[in-house]
Amino acid sequence: MTTLEADRAGYGRDLQRWRRRSRRVKLARVVLPIAMVALLATVVSQVAWRSFTAADHRSSAGKAQIRMVTPRFYGQSSEGKPFIITARSAVRDENDLKQVFLDAPTLTLGVGSPAPTRTTADRGVYREDTWKLQLYGNVRMDDGAGYRFASDEALVDTRNGNTTGETTLQGEGPTGQVQSNAYSVYDKGDRIIFRGGVRARIDGKTGQAVPAQKPGTAQE
Repeated sequence: MTTLEADRAGYGRDLQRWRRRSRRVKLARVVLPIAMVALLATVVSQVAWRSFTAADHRSSAGKAQIRMVTPRFYGQSSEGKPFIITARSAVRDENDLKQVFLDAPTLTLGVGSPAPTRTTADRGVYREDTWKLQLYGNVRMDDGAGYRFASDEALVDTRNGNTTGETTLQGEGPTGQVQSNAYSVYDKGDRIIFRGGVRARIDGKTGQAVPAQKPGTAQE
């Protein structure tokens, strides 16, 4: 091979290497910007996701339920007589802090008196601003004088001790038994009004809407 041929061969090899390098440079000019954009998008998305999850976590933490175990709520009626509400547990409404959901509540009216009135239920809702207690499920009332009443729900105004219920009531005591579709209790239990389908048994006799035997009790 002559010197001229060797130079031409070397030039050809150099030209091929330059072309390959040129193609790599062109490819890099296209790929690198795309890779940088993709990397930037990944970083931005991670930052956004972390900010979102952190905000969601703070929101969840801010709305965490306020749970109480064996709570006690004390108060006095308009006549100054104390009452107490207890429960197995309670959860304060996160949207309305004056409202408390009770599990297995017990209401005692006239605490310290010779014959306090005691009412229990499966669950209840107590409003601390109105002092009203709504009871649901297996509501049981005992007036402390031998009279016991059972219904599915009751609304008790602890300020005056009045209790109402638009549900079936069954009661029994020293003078007999009574049943009605609705009821209202006033004057701390001294006056009871039975409404709708009233049936009573007094001294072994049955009838409808018989006169009340408990002092101060009314039926209609």
